[in-house]
Amino acid sequence: MKRNFAFFAWREFTRSSYFGKNIAAKGVLIFLAVYFSATFLILGFSLSMLLAEKFPDQSLVSAFNSMILIYLGADLILRIFIQSLPTFGFQPFLVLPVKKRRIARYMLNKSVFHFFNILPFFMVLPFLFTSAVKELSGISLFVWFAGLFFLVLINHFLAIYLKWRTNEDDRFFYGFLALAVAIFALNYFGIVDFAGTFGKFFEWVIQNPVSVLLFPCVAVALYFLNQKYILNRFYLDELSEKKKQGSAHDFSWLSRVGEYGRMLSLEVKMILRNKRPRTSAIMSVLFIFYGLLLYKDNGEEISDLILVFGGMFMTGIFGMSYGQFFPAWHSRYYSLLMTQNVKMKEVLQSAFFLMAATNVVFYLLSLGYMFITPKVLYIHLAVMLYNVGVNSVVIFALGLNSRKSIDLDSRGMFNYQGMGATQWLMAFPILFGPMAMYGIMAFVFGKMTALFILGSLGLIGIILHPRLIDYFTRQYTKRKHKMIAAYRSS
Repeated sequence: MKRNFAFFAWREFTRSSYFGKNIAAKGVLIFLAVYFSATFLILGFSLSMLLAEKFPDQSLVSAFNSMILIYLGADLILRIFIQSLPTFGFQPFLVLPVKKRRIARYMLNKSVFHFFNILPFFMVLPFLFTSAVKELSGISLFVWFAGLFFLVLINHFLAIYLKWRTNEDDRFFYGFLALAVAIFALNYFGIVDFAGTFGKFFEWVIQNPVSVLLFPCVAVALYFLNQKYILNRFYLDELSEKKKQGSAHDFSWLSRVGEYGRMLSLEVKMILRNKRPRTSAIMSVLFIFYGLLLYKDNGEEISDLILVFGGMFMTGIFGMSYGQFFPAWHSRYYSLLMTQNVKMKEVLQSAFFLMAATNVVFYLLSLGYMFITPKVLYIHLAVMLYNVGVNSVVIFALGLNSRKSIDLDSRGMFNYQGMGATQWLMAFPILFGPMAMYGIMAFVFGKMTALFILGSLGLIGIILHPRLIDYFTRQYTKRKHKMIAAYRSS
């Protein structure tokens, strides 16, 4: 073929219906890219000072090497959640005299030019010219930099393969997630020093330059592993979408909840069977570990404001992520739903039950942080009640302006499809609203009184929720046809 695949990929991109749309989302992505690049650049110039303070007995390069595994681990997890798989409209070429191996190589080669592969060097290069050149020279400096370069490529191709496999089988994802959490916990609590051991291994590589060839060999092996995976699934019904699992989930027991149980079971099935809501749910569970960073015991007492902020996130993160797109989760079949024997009150009540139940469960899980400070017991309780009784009502109120449909099978992380002004503004009343309220009341009346008021507002909302549900039922019913038309047009 006289024209290469890059030309066809560019034509596919510029002629797609997506091109020219979602300008705001593209602007946000560009802003984030510039922001993180600037952050890493500043961090690179400040890294020498930070490492000298944290590791006064080590050389700067040795201290840097001991942090490599931590970065690679965080980077790998972020890539699995955020990084898109290498895709290309290969279907038309399957009936043409084009080798499948050539298509697969193009897909993998193109994937190398990714922002995640460039980002770490905004931090590495300043550190190299300010500190590494003073401790390493000649071949050692080259080996150090080459090792970092190939480690980034290893992470890149490993993330792609893991994402292929997790898209194919959820059990592979849960197994990887459990392994990652176990390694993090063992390293965090000092049971096994994985980061230090890897740092010593990297120093051994620097001292034995020939051993650096191990890194490109691993990168090439992962490259061909991905190529083999693609070639084995190079068919029209493969790679383009996730395979359907043969197992089915049975939630008939939810009917015991009452007349709203049937709708609640459909809500849970929708979350578990579709990629985007399922990713949001998994990320909500991972936020339970956010307290390990936020409530870190450094010998000083943790402020109540930090505990309120952490409690809002850890107990209410699912309600926030789920409620952000309510009722757009049902946008693809909203018109069908409205023609069925389903009352709008059932939809709202089931959503309220779901958010309330997850808030309670996450509150119970967060009680483990009582080992750090016992104040978690009553502070998290107050904000949990506020999340259930007040934030759920705020979510229903903002959902009245929902106008953009949601693609349930798209990725969950950094996905701005279906995002509108309502979704961007939702963070202010849901998260910053109660924080500002607590700060003002704590200043005027005291901390305990402020917590008591937050919890009391939540209890009032829970007690009055039947009347509030009736009110929002009427409002959603009035806007039913406008929402259907908006979902269809988007």
